[in-house]
Amino acid sequence: MKTIGCIGCGNMGGAVMKAFSRRGGYRLAAVDHTPAKIEALNAQGGEPIEVCPDEAALIRRSDVVLLSVKPQHVGAVWPSLREALDAGKILVSMCAAVGTDVLRRETGGACPVARIMPNLPAKIGKGVTALCLDDPKLTAEDKDFLRDLFAALGTVVVIPEGKFGAFTALAGCGPAYVALFMEGMQQAAVTLGFTAQQADAIVAGTVEGSAALAMAEKQSFADLRIRVCSPGGVTIHAVNHLERTAVRGHVTDAVLAAYEKDCALKK
Repeated sequence: MKTIGCIGCGNMGGAVMKAFSRRGGYRLAAVDHTPAKIEALNAQGGEPIEVCPDEAALIRRSDVVLLSVKPQHVGAVWPSLREALDAGKILVSMCAAVGTDVLRRETGGACPVARIMPNLPAKIGKGVTALCLDDPKLTAEDKDFLRDLFAALGTVVVIPEGKFGAFTALAGCGPAYVALFMEGMQQAAVTLGFTAQQADAIVAGTVEGSAALAMAEKQSFADLRIRVCSPGGVTIHAVNHLERTAVRGHVTDAVLAAYEKDCALKK
């Protein structure tokens, strides 16, 4: 049984470790400047997460080391990584600003490295996670293991590191786009006389069900839309309004604007 260790159990690190805890099948360990964060995760049930005294102790104990600290704090972790990593481990960065080239440079190539970027729904095992497996030191067995490991967070998409900015604009920001659309539907529902609780249930259930149907039947989103639009019916009139006001084009432009901003921040 492999041991998965996490340096930093904030919002995303904690969410990832909780997903592993729910799934089971691994020994889990973590270190954080606030040990109460790890204790809070353990209080929720699932496989227990061992609280390690420091980064070096966690690294020595782990087969896979997840790096999940804020970019401004990562420099403090490099000495422990250099001291304790060896060729039998895998180092995985969850830090937005820490790519595989930085991992290799700062650790002297001590072990294979990878990079992931989960989005917010990973907290409930329904996320989309980008996984970079570009490091030539990763074996085929390593790659299969990492794909299976992070499947605990939801859908895993293997992409080259150069696509992480595009993934951020699409899936990282994506829950905000969907939430904004849902707010519009919720507001309409209340206007039509539903209570706020009823509106939330109707809207959330509709969005969840539509996504599940598209995934289950492997349909294009266009095919799903056409199936709901009966000739001369109610839905086609609503869709016509959305098309006249260029909603689809605005969504596309929003994703591209997010990507442009991400690129600008990296210059």
